[in-house]
Amino acid sequence: MANHYNDVDRLILDRWEDVVGLLRAYEELQERIGGVLEEVGVRLQKWAGEEGYRLDQDARVPEYWAWKASWEKRRGDILIYVTLGGFTPQGYRKTKEQHPYLWVNTSGLESLRLKEEERVEFGRELRRLLGDRAKEWEHEWTTDGEEPLGAYATEVTERDRVDFVANPDKLYNFATTSFRRLFTLSDVIDQTLTKFRG
Repeated sequence: MANHYNDVDRLILDRWEDVVGLLRAYEELQERIGGVLEEVGVRLQKWAGEEGYRLDQDARVPEYWAWKASWEKRRGDILIYVTLGGFTPQGYRKTKEQHPYLWVNTSGLESLRLKEEERVEFGRELRRLLGDRAKEWEHEWTTDGEEPLGAYATEVTERDRVDFVANPDKLYNFATTSFRRLFTLSDVIDQTLTKFRG
């Protein structure tokens, strides 16, 4: 009969009850981390409001996203928003990224009845208006029609991300710094949106 188990499998089988206990503790810890992310999100909503932005969150993804009222349609549909995500350690919920990311999402422009080629042109116009600064926001995963600008915070280590969830003030400070960087794009977003709204 073939041996189906490697050494790590056998270690887990030998310590089965301990492993199951750790898995339960891990799930409970993720719930508590989610609570911390939500608390920080509430603080960020207040801060963003003072900066002239609206902010929402999803602790399970995890992401915070912000937008200006002028980036909405009349019914409140969000046309454009900026996102901070991936700031929790790998293994928390759906976090798989190596580093946190800062992204601009324009997928809501579809509700203005802009065709795909018009949304692609919108992304190109954003980069054109940014000039040399556009290089900071070029990433292989950006797409002209939906996510034309994006960057990874490669200076942030896995240890930093553990610290973010362990210390809400560190996460809050990182998030406000990151959003300030994203908010430097607001003027060109406003200009481009005005042009395409007609």
